[in-house]
Amino acid sequence: MRLGLAITFSLLGAILFGQSCLQKLDSANYFKYNYPLKAKFYANSLLTDLDSANCVTEIGIAGMYNNVGLILWEVNDKQKSLNAFKSGIQQEVQQKDSIHADLLGLYYNLSALYQELGRFDEAGDYLNLAGRVTEAAYGGNRDARIRFLYRNGVYHREVGNFQESLDALNQALTIGRGYKDSVTIALQIELGTTYRHFGDLQKSESELLRAVEMAKGKDEIQYFRAIDRLSALKIEQGEYSDSENYLLHNLEKKTSGYQDNQIMMLETLNGLSVLYYRLNDLKTANEYIDRAINTAGDIRNVRPYMINNLGTIYMRQGNIEKAEECFKESAEGFLELFGSMNPDYASSLNNLASIYKEKGELPKALDLYMKVLDMDKVIYGTEHANYATSLNNVALLYLQFGNYSLAGKLLQDAKRIRANTLGNYHPLYIKTVNDLGLYYMIVKDYQSAMESFDHALDAEIKHMQDIFPVLTDNQRKLYFDETRYNIERFCSLAFKDENISGPYAENALNHFLNTRGILFYASEKMRKLIQNSDDNKIKRDYNTWREKKYSLAQAYLLTEEDRRKKGISITELEEECAALEKDLSRKFKVFADQEKTTYHHWAEISNALEDSTAMVDIIQYRDYKVDVIDERIDQAFEDESHYVAFVVKKDSVLKPVKLAAMDFTKGFATYRNALKYGVKDKNSYQIFWQPIDSTLSDVNKIYLSPDGIYHKLNPVVFYDAVADTYMSDKYDIINITSGKDLLYREPTNLLREAKIFGNPDFSKIEGFTMKQLPGAEREANDITEILNVRRWKTETFYFKDATEDQIKSFSNPGIIHIATHGYFIDDPNHADPLHSSGLFLSRGDGSENDGLLSAYEAMNLVLDQTNLVVLAACETGLGKVQNGEGVFGLQRAFLVAGAQNVLLSLVKINDQAARNFMNLFYKALLEESDPQQAFFNARAQFRKVDKNPYNWGAYILVSKG
Repeated sequence: MRLGLAITFSLLGAILFGQSCLQKLDSANYFKYNYPLKAKFYANSLLTDLDSANCVTEIGIAGMYNNVGLILWEVNDKQKSLNAFKSGIQQEVQQKDSIHADLLGLYYNLSALYQELGRFDEAGDYLNLAGRVTEAAYGGNRDARIRFLYRNGVYHREVGNFQESLDALNQALTIGRGYKDSVTIALQIELGTTYRHFGDLQKSESELLRAVEMAKGKDEIQYFRAIDRLSALKIEQGEYSDSENYLLHNLEKKTSGYQDNQIMMLETLNGLSVLYYRLNDLKTANEYIDRAINTAGDIRNVRPYMINNLGTIYMRQGNIEKAEECFKESAEGFLELFGSMNPDYASSLNNLASIYKEKGELPKALDLYMKVLDMDKVIYGTEHANYATSLNNVALLYLQFGNYSLAGKLLQDAKRIRANTLGNYHPLYIKTVNDLGLYYMIVKDYQSAMESFDHALDAEIKHMQDIFPVLTDNQRKLYFDETRYNIERFCSLAFKDENISGPYAENALNHFLNTRGILFYASEKMRKLIQNSDDNKIKRDYNTWREKKYSLAQAYLLTEEDRRKKGISITELEEECAALEKDLSRKFKVFADQEKTTYHHWAEISNALEDSTAMVDIIQYRDYKVDVIDERIDQAFEDESHYVAFVVKKDSVLKPVKLAAMDFTKGFATYRNALKYGVKDKNSYQIFWQPIDSTLSDVNKIYLSPDGIYHKLNPVVFYDAVADTYMSDKYDIINITSGKDLLYREPTNLLREAKIFGNPDFSKIEGFTMKQLPGAEREANDITEILNVRRWKTETFYFKDATEDQIKSFSNPGIIHIATHGYFIDDPNHADPLHSSGLFLSRGDGSENDGLLSAYEAMNLVLDQTNLVVLAACETGLGKVQNGEGVFGLQRAFLVAGAQNVLLSLVKINDQAARNFMNLFYKALLEESDPQQAFFNARAQFRKVDKNPYNWGAYILVSKG
């Protein structure tokens, strides 16, 4: 923001001396918006007069310098603007102290202009001088102190000093509280914006909601502003529906009440455009950004940004020609505003280069990329992270040209600079290392490609583990989608025949071990439980831990130089976080369950296994191809899936098994049909299990971590025709999500308490028509009677009582048994797979809950001391299969909620068979008090009375270990 000095004068009044100077000032002011070249002419003429001591004015020479500096700034002559402000200071300090009150406006203007130029050190120096003036001349003036603290807070936010920004804004709030509502609300909005800027979205939401409540009914303009900022936050959180409601509400109110102030519309219109762009509703996004552009008119410092945004929409629409026009116009606008050595101008040129690259006009793209590279060299120097970004862009273009030698050299330079300036865990460093991997694949140096991809994944997974606690659920998914892609690409090389027994294949296994199940992070549950605790120290420690995690996440994004300047040590922050995590884990079990972020090696799992036990980890992957064809980098996964199994045993035994390439989808159809129609299946064993089985001759218990199609298979029903035996005769199989779960096993007692649901009332569930399940009610009655014989504490919930509200009210029951329908929306384009599977329950009268318990909702139940959840529903095991992440279904959701074991079905069996198995299981549970052993015993007994593997193999047990 630019400030004029606190003066009042009339350009049309009687002026005794120096009338020509004031007339020039008047002319420059008059022409600055519509005729900037004329304004610049008069301003420069006036500046010459001032420097020649030819002006005498009522407002003083310093005041004239300040005003001409503001005009020159407005017409984009920033260097002369700087000179004018400095000359004004020189005039003042000839007769006054450097911290005199009359210098405050000049200091603020110089600080703001230096910030706009990206010269933040000088901006900070002048802001500090403004602070000294405020303290010396306005120490008791509340307005002056708040103004300085506000500017100081915003400055530190822009340069990345998170704590300093918060301290300044909070201090300003403390001073301003109860003073002026408008001031307090403005500060509250900036505080919320600061939290958002630094990634603490939860705290940002809290502060912005407070600003909304403060402004409501008191200050409509600030209310609109707070709503706009809150809407932007909601977009970032992935809560698009809330954001849309807020923005449309704002737009309606602004349209009806402020027709004459169209500029007020800009932030809302731009926000709606960004929202619909995120939703891929490009037509609507285009409509809103067009309205924003029309509203902005020819406002020179706004239009280039809006036009640039329109270009990104056109680019996603595939309208390359219009995108090109936009980026050209925005580049010209930035050039006029800021000159040729400006980051925004460079960014528009970069976008334009990407258009030429997309069009195949590689020479034009190279010219622009090289121009940006030269600009970055001047602006930042050759050892700056931004210079490395330009090197990376140029390198990838040379790769398309086929100039592999130069491309490789530039990528190596970019890697070195980014390592030195950003560190080895920064996303941009990781990108360059991955780009190097692609380069090595193209030149067929597969060993170096594996080394690059592996190195990138080491950093990527560590970074992911560190920042996941401070991301929203939607952000975690977006982050992990990219990581999963990179892991699979690495596997396509590491699992080649010549590498399958080598170190990179082992590293691929380790990457899978450390990322499977990572998306199931019940942060909301953990926050609520800790904040509802009576232990204030736990609350303080948790809040401190979150703040440290945010600081760590931000530290990764700083350059090494910035970290040194600010005295930030990533190692120290990591150690502080680890110490807090250790303390919180001792006191709060839910925290211990969520914060298992240590990177583990398969050998640790080997050490945790008992004799005659194996962990079998199945990994699905596809081959990855990359080449340069017709000056384009052609890269993609092939459609066909392949599978590798790693068999881990005690004493550091690791046996990789590569399954033969075949149509696994067709094999699965054969498997299902054979079970469904009672045909003895002689093929599935050979396809899916025989190569693995050959390594298990000394094993009687398996922990199976499935992937891909294996999530839909139950290996115990595989039939070995040669040995005339089912796999259930050879070993017991327990499903796990990841082998690392075995490292965190804890002995648990089976609480003699059961909550039993049967045959919910489905009549009030909107959008679904389902038959009632009287058989499920009979099954639930049987279980209640069996447990009551041993004086268990049981509660049964039938029909209208079997509500979603009821199950959400539970806190750590020993067993939950739910006999109902399950659902699975088989939509590969579903936005959030955690909501695509769940259970149908009753909908309570007047309840906000809809009667559908989704996997996401189940994940946040309080089941930390629950030993067993039984899902006696149709096909509850078949959640959405995603490569690497396992099943996005109820099985993992209930484990994340805290349950030790989940028993569920993979196929639909008839009511009587289900009832018979459940009766046997609960009777065995009374004898064993161990769900795992009870499950194996019950299945063995069930096989004696029901020979059909479709029935006795319908259930699996998923466990934490």
